[in-house]
Amino acid sequence: MNKKFAFTLTEVLVTMGIIGVISALTVPTLMNNYQRKAYSVQLRKITTEIGSAADMLITEEGKSRFSATSEFANLDLFVTRRLKTTKTCASTDVAKCFASENYGSINGNTTEAFACAGNSYVLASSAAICMTKSGSSVKVNIDINGQEGPNIGGRDMFVFMIDSNGDIKGTGNDTSCLTSTTGDGCYDLLAEESNWKMNY
Repeated sequence: MNKKFAFTLTEVLVTMGIIGVISALTVPTLMNNYQRKAYSVQLRKITTEIGSAADMLITEEGKSRFSATSEFANLDLFVTRRLKTTKTCASTDVAKCFASENYGSINGNTTEAFACAGNSYVLASSAAICMTKSGSSVKVNIDINGQEGPNIGGRDMFVFMIDSNGDIKGTGNDTSCLTSTTGDGCYDLLAEESNWKMNY
């Protein structure tokens, strides 16, 4: 007489319940880590594209620095000629490119509407960008996924600088990353201190 061994329905249900509980505890963390990685990869791609565009402009015009180029005087030309744009928004219509609701800070203590002094643009990658001059440098505000959420400074909204030589730099305010609605200082932490890992 052959004896057959199998799991009982109770054993299968208990095992499935344990797997379900473990999944419920780990999947949100895995998704959060995946999103952070995706945000940092997208930011790195866009900053590389902007840095390459500045280098190409310097080379084409035979200048020694970005601030000496013709398109530094007219940043709208730099964006429309050097970057692939799909939409232009005037300073009064910035909510058509960036999120229409307020941006929040990572610590959740601050919310604020975003304003751009000049034109803002939507790039082919769906990122929203605003460039303004700051002395011999250019301040760049970028929402790497445009109007899509979470619209939090340091998650999808960042600030960085293009210095007079055309190099991409942080703002030097890495202590304000957690409290900034525009992500001021977060680029410094990501690119210059933690090798593109969103550890904050």
